[in-house]
Amino acid sequence: MQHDGVSESAVGQGVYHDERLDALLSITGRMDGYLYRCRNDASYTMLYISDGIFTVSGYRPSDFIHNAVRDYVSAIHPDDLAAVYAAVDTALEARCNWNVDYRIVPQVGEPLWVREIGGGVWDEAGELEFLEGFVVDISDRKVVEDLNAELLLELKAANEELSAQKREIELAKQQSDHSANHDALTDLPNRRAFHNELKSVIDRCAGSGDAAGLLFIDLDRFKEVNDTLGHEAGDALLQRVSDKLRAILRSADFVARLGGDEFAFLFSGNAEQARAKAVRVAERVLERLRIKVSAPGGDIHVGCTVGVAIYPTEAADPDALVALADRLMYIGKKNGRDRLVTTDALGSEAGELRQSA
Repeated sequence: MQHDGVSESAVGQGVYHDERLDALLSITGRMDGYLYRCRNDASYTMLYISDGIFTVSGYRPSDFIHNAVRDYVSAIHPDDLAAVYAAVDTALEARCNWNVDYRIVPQVGEPLWVREIGGGVWDEAGELEFLEGFVVDISDRKVVEDLNAELLLELKAANEELSAQKREIELAKQQSDHSANHDALTDLPNRRAFHNELKSVIDRCAGSGDAAGLLFIDLDRFKEVNDTLGHEAGDALLQRVSDKLRAILRSADFVARLGGDEFAFLFSGNAEQARAKAVRVAERVLERLRIKVSAPGGDIHVGCTVGVAIYPTEAADPDALVALADRLMYIGKKNGRDRLVTTDALGSEAGELRQSA
């Protein structure tokens, strides 16, 4: 059957196509946006643009068809052109759709934001033939998005400020804790930190069966350095002594300045080896702290005297251990200085000492 020279099947196909197109145009006509198709040529010649362009921009569709009055690029805000070109070029290279926001400069009024989703159309030979897409007005949405973005930036800035304040507080606390537990001159742990560590080590040894060794160290002829050369020289000597004691430390050992020219060296380990280790460490301390200080009247040979005490074989608690090591050190001072003193070396006098401790 023929209809004006066209087959019935062709008429049917035409009607079906027109219905689809009418439906598409009807749907897009209800939106604040427009469809377009343009050629892939130097001026992107517009082949079709829907009536929504008038609603959005105030320009008539016929102005753009075949670029009769203006090309579409002229309606894009010049500050956004580079971003649009980049988005389109990237998508075409990947043969995928682009999705880009930019501003349209309307015939009247302020620029407004649109979002374009588009893609390329390739012919059978694989050549890019057309560019087409859908553009929708997102001005109201953009206001909300920009506000959300601004709020997120403000929130991020507030979080960063809070984090910075938290870091400052933590740093101040660390500095405060450090100052409370360290000697200002030598930066070694102070008497307070020593007693806390001693209690912790004794508690740990009581549970594990290990032994703790304590070396009580007092410098020899320190007062002579102070009196002869002044307190600055004495301070420099204390810092030098502290560095030498640090050099002897293992990671598990602990050294502290108790005040003045008194230091304490604390360690823990196997009970059977504790005495031998204590003696070895004390000998190293004696050797390292033999320091020659130049003075106008002749060199001052600084040394130290070390009292060595072991928990639990010689003292049953932290206070007894400190008292024993301290007394042994003073006995060494009375017997000529520059020596280490243990309970074994004192014989019967050490036994009396242990009982009194």
